[in-house]
Amino acid sequence: MKAIELNEDQIDALKEFMNVSIGAATSNVAELLDAFATMHIPKIVICNSDELIAVIQSEVDPKSKYYVIKQLFSGKFGGECMFVMKNSSAKNLGNYLYHIDNPSQDDINDAVIELTNILSSTLISRLTKELGVQVQFFVPSAQIVNSEDIIYAEDIQHYSKIIIISTVLEFKDQNIDGNIYILTKDEAINSLIELIDNKLEELYS
Repeated sequence: MKAIELNEDQIDALKEFMNVSIGAATSNVAELLDAFATMHIPKIVICNSDELIAVIQSEVDPKSKYYVIKQLFSGKFGGECMFVMKNSSAKNLGNYLYHIDNPSQDDINDAVIELTNILSSTLISRLTKELGVQVQFFVPSAQIVNSEDIIYAEDIQHYSKIIIISTVLEFKDQNIDGNIYILTKDEAINSLIELIDNKLEELYS
């Protein structure tokens, strides 16, 4: 497969688009919890598909279980938005969002899904708006897994290159945080590069 690379201008543009998207998502989730939220500066990594598991594993606790919500989106630019939250943080979220000292499993599940819906819809919708395209969202999947099962090898065996756009959502005072990943693969990467180049051309023409 032809080598896939983003030049410095393309990476800077993508980071700027993500910063705008993160700002919108931070505002929306802060409103949901009525609490101060921060999101870290986005990281952008291009890796081989077989390296994805190692990249994810480097950012999680191998001894913990995680809530993992995955949502596919498609269009001119497509991929997957994945939200990963440690079990202890999810319990804190359920406690804080529903004002319950001991939230049930259903309460925790509902809280994580509600938060994820706002995160993924805002991030992707705003990012694709910046890119000048629209996407279709698919029904998300949710599961609780060990850290090593966040990504399965069979999920990526048909892909060569993956762009990982990642950030961290944090409610420091409430001890709630989670990792957000936007994953896009192979032909979608080429579409993304084309969209970025189009926007750069508009800006500098």
